[in-house]
Amino acid sequence: MTHVNASYSGQSRLSGLRQEVNDGVKRERSMPFNTDPSLARRMVRARAARLSALLLGGLFVGFLLLVAVFIEYRRAIDWVDHTREVISTVEALQSALSDTESGERGYLLLPDPGHLAAYEEAREHSRRLLDSVGSLTADNPVQQDTLKALRALTAQRLDQIGEVLRQAAEGGLERALATIREGTGASTMAGIRRLTASMRAEEDMLLDRRSRHATILELLTIAYGVVFASVAGWLALSTVRRLERDYQAERAEGQALAKALQENRILLDEVNHRVKNSLQIVANLLRTQALRHRSQEVRQELLDSSSRVLAIAEVHRRLYGEGAVYDTVELSDLIRSIAENAAQPTASGEPTMSMTIRAPLSAPVDTAVPVALIVNELLTNSYKHAFPAGRPGTVTVDFGVSGSEIRIDVADDGVGLPEEVASNGGGFGLNTVRNLTRQIRGRLEIERLTPGTRFLLTFPLKPKAPTQA
Repeated sequence: MTHVNASYSGQSRLSGLRQEVNDGVKRERSMPFNTDPSLARRMVRARAARLSALLLGGLFVGFLLLVAVFIEYRRAIDWVDHTREVISTVEALQSALSDTESGERGYLLLPDPGHLAAYEEAREHSRRLLDSVGSLTADNPVQQDTLKALRALTAQRLDQIGEVLRQAAEGGLERALATIREGTGASTMAGIRRLTASMRAEEDMLLDRRSRHATILELLTIAYGVVFASVAGWLALSTVRRLERDYQAERAEGQALAKALQENRILLDEVNHRVKNSLQIVANLLRTQALRHRSQEVRQELLDSSSRVLAIAEVHRRLYGEGAVYDTVELSDLIRSIAENAAQPTASGEPTMSMTIRAPLSAPVDTAVPVALIVNELLTNSYKHAFPAGRPGTVTVDFGVSGSEIRIDVADDGVGLPEEVASNGGGFGLNTVRNLTRQIRGRLEIERLTPGTRFLLTFPLKPKAPTQA
């Protein structure tokens, strides 16, 4: 009864795990469809992606506006500098005319040719400044009208100074002073000052307006830059936080899935263990029944059935425990265990076992179970029928891979298989082998040796399917 007691070990644990799984399925079925964490997180990600796209588009438009405001600010600064340059040029023009008058007075006080040279230089400089003022104020019609009058008065004043100097050189100082006392030059110069003052007032007004405009744009640029940097920083921070929350949620979901997978593995482990123990119980019951039965034929059939059940139990034994893959079985180890279990060295005349494993190979469960039954049946038949009356001999098992096929060769040097059995006959065991061979889409070749019999099982190598969690 040891096997019976061992089969019920972990029964409470298995029941508890099964109850937890059932409760989880009920909770999942009772939840609304839209409470799926993965679906909810995908919806949140989609909304976050749309929001991020809108914010990035807004930031891009804001950046373009910031660039436009900065460009306008630079234009305003350029206009301020332009206005100041106009004012400076007008002041230089007035100073140049004053230098022309100074050259005139200096020559009248001291007839020195150097004063004439200074006069000529100031005269040319005044004309250049007038041209410069004309270029700088080309966009201002009011200033152009004032400049037109200023050109005329400047030319008139320069001609007056030139006439005084000519009279001083030809008619003497008195003649020149008499011309000066007439006051024509003073009135012309007063008109020039009024025109330059008017131009200066116009430019001062423009300078004040343009300076205010530049100041407003400067403040707007600074404020907009601060807002842009703040929004960009907030967007980056919120994106990082959102990614962090999403990562934490995904990590929690991954941990929950890992826990559920571990529980499923434990449950599957327990199920395989339970199946293996149950099969061992069935095999022991069959063996016990066989030992108590009076009919030798029935006893042998029960023992054969017990051996078949143990072969299936061996597959399930390898599906649980540390390092198990849960959906594949190592065929080489499985065949070795079945061969060792099939051999019953109860006397010195028993046949010996020789096994050759050419390459380890894993196979799915739906292939491993038929293979285990086939190998068990072939070895059992060899031990039962190939060596009657305690005849010694050898049973060999050769396992290997040839191309895309698996080859299992079971041979013995016993009395041999009858011709009618080898061709198409045989009892329940051999017919079971043929049916299982068709199930795995394989071929079974039976060869009569001298002495002995050889069974060659060939079936395709089925690729391993991915495990479904």
